[in-house]
Amino acid sequence: MCIMNYALKKERLPWLDYVRFFSIFLVILFHTPPQTPIMDGKIIINLRIPLFFCISGFLFNIGKYSTFWQFFKHRGKQILVPYVTFFVIFYALWLLFGKSLGDADVMWWQPLLDFVKGEPHTVLGTFWYLSCLIVMQILYYFMQRWLPSQWLFPASILLSVAAINCPLENYWHVWNAMVYMPFYAFGNSFKNYIAKVEFSTPRRTAILIALGIISLVIMAFSIYIEEKNSMNAIKIACGVMVIPTYIALAKWLAGRYGRNRVIQLVVMNGTVYLAFQNHTIGFIKVMLERAFYTGVMDDHIWIKFISPFIVMAIIYPFAWFIHHYAPWMLGKKKEETLEY
Repeated sequence: MCIMNYALKKERLPWLDYVRFFSIFLVILFHTPPQTPIMDGKIIINLRIPLFFCISGFLFNIGKYSTFWQFFKHRGKQILVPYVTFFVIFYALWLLFGKSLGDADVMWWQPLLDFVKGEPHTVLGTFWYLSCLIVMQILYYFMQRWLPSQWLFPASILLSVAAINCPLENYWHVWNAMVYMPFYAFGNSFKNYIAKVEFSTPRRTAILIALGIISLVIMAFSIYIEEKNSMNAIKIACGVMVIPTYIALAKWLAGRYGRNRVIQLVVMNGTVYLAFQNHTIGFIKVMLERAFYTGVMDDHIWIKFISPFIVMAIIYPFAWFIHHYAPWMLGKKKEETLEY
């Protein structure tokens, strides 16, 4: 196995913006009704989760941190600060309006308990990703300190297999962090490969497209697999398989269309989209049902593909405002909002 020592450049890489933008779009698409087992439960999951963690691993540079506490201070600030900030905002809104909108049976203290456990699903269900990411980064930090570089990816696979076969209490999504660790390790261990993979020749293009299609087909047919451990193993294998195709496609788009300021702002404020998306989807659903009838979104699959664009447009002004005037909500200083 060849472990690369890719030195990440300081300037923004346009293809990274495209990868992260479409990952955010797919997250919104996943949460938009109607829910379909094959498309949402298999295909979209196969596209969104692997890339989120892979790119986080790609951007991780342990050389920036001389001690664990320096690392934790930096990463904890950019993950835990928005985790706390947005929870406080949306918990207050939930107390004011949430119970009257369908959560009457949830006790007022339950979201606080879920918040402490790292899974505020009643108030901010999508923030499971932040909980999982901070645990994953802590685990990987020590793996990288203690293991030779050539063992990082194999060790992450062994850790994932162990987690799949030995379910743990999933507080702060420790179990998910262990299961999805191969995506993070792949992005970090193979930086040079990821930086170079692209549709450079007809043969390579055909191979990459074939890998992506095979991955999606396997995931689509995995709906018939009932054994959970086998399903998790397939999910990891297919996720790693689809990553190169996804990245090559993003590089092709970046080469064709170049930098885009709107896409750039969206990805730099992805946490804002993560926080607002479900509430915005709910708002659109309420408006459509008032205008037409209850369940209108569930009855029309085409609405599912239009709604994410509307959701992203509605959230954009909030992202713009926070980016320019309240970057502290994301655990950043103003000058840091220009970085990944």
